[in-house]
Amino acid sequence: MHEGQAAAGSVVREHDIGPGGSVVVAVEADDVRVRGVDGTTVRLVAPATDHPAVEVMAQPGRYAIRLGQPIRGRVFGFRFGSRGVFGLEVGGGTVELEVPRDARLEISARSGDVSVRDVTGSVAVRTVSGDVSIRGGGGDLRMEAASGNIRAVAAAPIAATVRTISGDVEIDAPRTERTSITTVSGDVEVASTFAPGGDHVVTTTSGDVELAVHGGVTIDVRTVSGDVDCVHPQLRGGTGRRDPLVIGDGAARVAVRTLSGDIEVRAGRVRPERVDVPGRPAQGAQELAAVLPLPPVASVAAVPPVGGAGVDDAGRMTLEPADTLATLEALARGEIDVAEAERRLGGEGRVGG
Repeated sequence: MHEGQAAAGSVVREHDIGPGGSVVVAVEADDVRVRGVDGTTVRLVAPATDHPAVEVMAQPGRYAIRLGQPIRGRVFGFRFGSRGVFGLEVGGGTVELEVPRDARLEISARSGDVSVRDVTGSVAVRTVSGDVSIRGGGGDLRMEAASGNIRAVAAAPIAATVRTISGDVEIDAPRTERTSITTVSGDVEVASTFAPGGDHVVTTTSGDVELAVHGGVTIDVRTVSGDVDCVHPQLRGGTGRRDPLVIGDGAARVAVRTLSGDIEVRAGRVRPERVDVPGRPAQGAQELAAVLPLPPVASVAAVPPVGGAGVDDAGRMTLEPADTLATLEALARGEIDVAEAERRLGGEGRVGG
């Protein structure tokens, strides 16, 4: 490992993790920016001024980083009439990382934003109040946020698992092998070709759902009070209310479940798959299924639980799609009222159940 001091008051560290290694990052208030590069070396640039020491665990094939709460953060001022200025210190700096493109990446952040670019290995991000942005790359994407927005624009096929409470979700990919999106009040927008044979489920309580689809798909919609609107030019049948929407040959199957959100289906544009790494073309379902699971973030540093926000003791959100769907279906059958459904889905103790 190489260690040095950057000119702008930052600490710089490098470590060779070899091909297909894993990088785990846990921060409290800092933003995290990650860029995939050629080679097998991780390069870390972390803020050093007014910041506790950077904790690093470097092992063969694995690099783990933890940054605690900054001593001082960004200062915002508020003026109340003639009463002067009230200062509030929040947030931190920015952690910048260059990682091998094929690295398996896991990031846990409390209040900072997370940005990932051009990483073709699996990516898992958990954040409480920060936004998540993923661009380029592809593969297995797992993203969880309480109030932050999530946006993924992929260049290769993906398998997406997304959980939010109030954040909006936007997914744009040339092909989606598997889709699992659950949100309470956030809106969902997906633009992709859905792979036949994959599980594709979108569940929301009050958020709207917009699907821009390319290729054949059958969309099974269940909503209590939301409207269904399909303007796809290849619609062959169905209204979305009593019978599924059938577009093209209907080969892929997508389930959409909402309580009060509206559903809109339209045509998506054709997006060619891009080859991000020379000699390693983007692959489909087989490659995605072979992605190995990442070790839990909690083994490095767990993000503290948020009381009443639907997280477990390890800081992981506890949104369960099956439980959420069961609640919506019970409401539709008249077994519970709206107040009880909202309590189960987002009111007391546990979101999604």
